[in-house]
Amino acid sequence: MAADRRHPQGIWWIASDVVVAALFTWITVVSLRSPAYVDLYGEIEGAGWLLALSPNALLLVRRHAPVLALGAAAGLYLLASATQGDSNAPLALPFFTYSVGLTRPPRVSAPLVGAVALALSTTTFYGPGDPDALVIVVWFLLCASGWALAVAVRRNQGLAERLSQAVDDLEAHQAQVAAEAAADERARIARELHDAVGHAVNVMVLQAGAARLSKQPDKAFAALQEIEHLGRTALTDLDHMLGLLDDTEAPIRGPAKTSADIVAMVEELRAAGASISLRDECDVPLERHVGAAAYRIVQEALTNALKHAGVAHVDVTLSCTPTHLHLSVVDDGRVSPTSGSGRTGRGIAGMTERAKVLGGRLSAGPVEGGGFRVKAVLPLNPQDDLLAPDTTAGSRADGVPAPARTADSRTWAR
Repeated sequence: MAADRRHPQGIWWIASDVVVAALFTWITVVSLRSPAYVDLYGEIEGAGWLLALSPNALLLVRRHAPVLALGAAAGLYLLASATQGDSNAPLALPFFTYSVGLTRPPRVSAPLVGAVALALSTTTFYGPGDPDALVIVVWFLLCASGWALAVAVRRNQGLAERLSQAVDDLEAHQAQVAAEAAADERARIARELHDAVGHAVNVMVLQAGAARLSKQPDKAFAALQEIEHLGRTALTDLDHMLGLLDDTEAPIRGPAKTSADIVAMVEELRAAGASISLRDECDVPLERHVGAAAYRIVQEALTNALKHAGVAHVDVTLSCTPTHLHLSVVDDGRVSPTSGSGRTGRGIAGMTERAKVLGGRLSAGPVEGGGFRVKAVLPLNPQDDLLAPDTTAGSRADGVPAPARTADSRTWAR
């Protein structure tokens, strides 16, 4: 019997109930004073008026106690009809059944309203006047009209609530998707920043070391100019990346690096004094995302090699099969097992993520006899299915490289 919905309440609703109660009071008085009623049942006097008009007063409390108001009004209608005959007072009955139907579910309100209609319809058999079967229909129509309207309103309210909840769920899902997309974009930008600026700083360190050791002022001056150029480039990249992280602006993206820029990068490092050989055996045009990933992987691998391997020679090899691009960056540097203990880095994780996003794989680890190797396999078409698991050393069965636990501390420093 507990209400599952609240009846609309407020000063304007209360005022409307006062108006309705006054209207039906007037209707009741007019009907009881009409010549037809007086001729049939006689005039009403004294307490009869109180009995006839009191149900209208219950219209003022139907919003707060619908079931109680309906039951009390039904009892008063029964008593008045049995003693005074039929009048227009019961025309207010739909307002009571509407309140019950609106605040209670149909499985509860329907039996209540049906019981009230059945009880009121019996008055035609024992009240004043001759029995009339049409009165039974009138009672049921009065009760059912308000209840049916309330059920329709409840159904519309339920539909509106479900639609509102669906909209809220959709907005929440869209917000979650947008947040995940923003997080992925920021992670991508962070990798770009790490690769671009880290590479520039590493080359600047090499140039500074060459300038410090050089006994030729011209070469030292040229090295300082190159350091200045690299520093400005790094600052530009940093400013660009930070601009991409700013949601209030619409930054202009510069052209992404591709595999064609690997040659220029190698030449730049050679000019800084690094010993690097490049062998490009891939003559297949690369898709933009694959080329950008290849450039960043080679860049990070060279940066790590020059940073951790000291004076070493690095071999860079690019080759293609009909479906995949193969990258290999191998250095022959030798480092003391304790020279880099405790250091950590994000280079291997970043390279692995780049390959994984495209459906490729990457393995990294020390090679027998000294040195370190980074090997990546990228699909020429990133829409292809994920590659089969790598069976080479340093990779797990799921194709994601497992860090090689070795005495060579560079495995963990990268």
